[in-house]
Amino acid sequence: MLYSVYVHLGDAQHAHGVTIPDFPGCFSAADDWAELPAQVQEAVEVYCEDEDLIIPPPTSLEELATRSEHLGGLWLLVDIHLERVDPKAVRLNIS
Repeated sequence: MLYSVYVHLGDAQHAHGVTIPDFPGCFSAADDWAELPAQVQEAVEVYCEDEDLIIPPPTSLEELATRSEHLGGLWLLVDIHLERVDPKAVRLNIS
């Protein structure tokens, strides 16, 4: 499922920081843009590990982009594999 993540741009000395608004307090970082999706997936998995919570549906990017705490960075859509996050969810393909 595609979730919007907010990227705080890094530089030569600092990693790109990422916050995931739909998972409050969940954050990650990566030195390279290509690493960000995997880091976000891992952060969400750890965030949900010991929690008995309901996985929230993605908030629209239009709504998130209007919030004052999300100024000066960039947005990235990340496909978070919820079957890895929610142990109760089971994917079943029948043919």
